[in-house]
Amino acid sequence: MHQCLIEESVLGWEELEVEVVEMRKNNVITVCFIENIDPMGVHTGDSFYSAPMLTISQEVQDSLKDQAFRIVEKIGVIGGTNVQFAHDPKSGRIIVIEINPRTSRSSALASKATGFPIALISAMLAAGLTLDEIECGKYGTLDKYVPDGDYVVIKFARWAFEKFKGSEDKLGTQMKAVGEVMSIGKTYKEAFQKAIRSLEIGQYGLGYAKNYYEMSKEELLKLLIVPTSQRQFIMYEALRKGVTVDELYELTSIKPYFIEQMKELVEEEENILTYKGKELPVEVLKQA
Repeated sequence: MHQCLIEESVLGWEELEVEVVEMRKNNVITVCFIENIDPMGVHTGDSFYSAPMLTISQEVQDSLKDQAFRIVEKIGVIGGTNVQFAHDPKSGRIIVIEINPRTSRSSALASKATGFPIALISAMLAAGLTLDEIECGKYGTLDKYVPDGDYVVIKFARWAFEKFKGSEDKLGTQMKAVGEVMSIGKTYKEAFQKAIRSLEIGQYGLGYAKNYYEMSKEELLKLLIVPTSQRQFIMYEALRKGVTVDELYELTSIKPYFIEQMKELVEEEENILTYKGKELPVEVLKQA
């Protein structure tokens, strides 16, 4: 299915995931919705993504949930299942990419992001319990669980190309990440910056990575033609050099919302830099 999608041309398609749990009484609950921020073409293991979905309409989320429920009902899964979809925001077309009727890496992230112990609950269901027999905090029992929360979770992949001779820093349908970090914040920007710091690569934010700050606008745009592990850092410096949100969207197919969030970080940093060597005014510090 993945190969068929690539042959069809999936430029600009979104990759989305729904984590669900089913029990013997055919009662299904949604644990988590995940939105891949990189478009189709970058392996989900190399893409960074957010939970919950930040730019997907409620109508599309309801459609994804309905399809995921029908899939697990047809297969007859007892326990957790991760269903991955491709969505074309222009035509509205949805294609199923992959189904993982097990505790996958995405399931592990969904568990950490929501606090829902998918592996444990799956084991309890396999032992014969049903969701309406398992207690769940404010919901009473698990069959009444709905995904909620007022925070954003970001997963960012970690690569180690320097350790593998002959490997090329080029992201595609083959996963190359050696690990990942997960961060939690009140906003997308906060969670994203925390994820960068958590990578432990000497970066305390998106700005001033390697020598990208010294490059021209044209040089940066050239580096963005092919997706790499450095794409987010390059995009940040490109915005600093005056590249527009629309230009980056056309080049990367990353949605304008996420690029605009990055642009706000650039503008905030540039404003703070004007006070270099001075004490920051209280208003500026509060805003930061």
